[in-house]
Amino acid sequence: MRKLCAAGVFAAMVMLATMFASLPIGATGAYMNAGEVVVYIASFVLGGWWAVAASGIGAALADILLGVAFYAPATLLIKAAVSLLACWVMRCKFKGSEYVAPFVAGILVPIGYFAYEWLLFGITGALAGVVFNVIQYIGCALIASVSFTGLKRLKRYLHLDG
Repeated sequence: MRKLCAAGVFAAMVMLATMFASLPIGATGAYMNAGEVVVYIASFVLGGWWAVAASGIGAALADILLGVAFYAPATLLIKAAVSLLACWVMRCKFKGSEYVAPFVAGILVPIGYFAYEWLLFGITGALAGVVFNVIQYIGCALIASVSFTGLKRLKRYLHLDG
């Protein structure tokens, strides 16, 4: 029950961070946002399928509420895949795996959105968003990695580490 409640809170946090820390990047309706930071934090604190569900659902809801619902299916799959890969890397338990995970998993963001935008807008439209998606990927991965040190205490306090 505790993980279910935490997953609901994280889905809301992903949605809010995506909606209110965003910057439009072109005519396609795409935007850069900080929601991905919360995706990595959910993956770190919750782990597993709860983090995957919270990440995908929260990010897709933000797309719908921001009026770019045509991005929601791709966002659901991309953010869920990012969370799944981040959880897997963190679970490997090599020294520093939690700090590496956002950089490994985050590469799915520019690749996933490039493929989706190519289907929607053609190669020219897809190429227009690549730089912004890479900036978001690197920026969010850096912020999340730095925040993990303090979040270790939160994870233990909420008893979500086992």
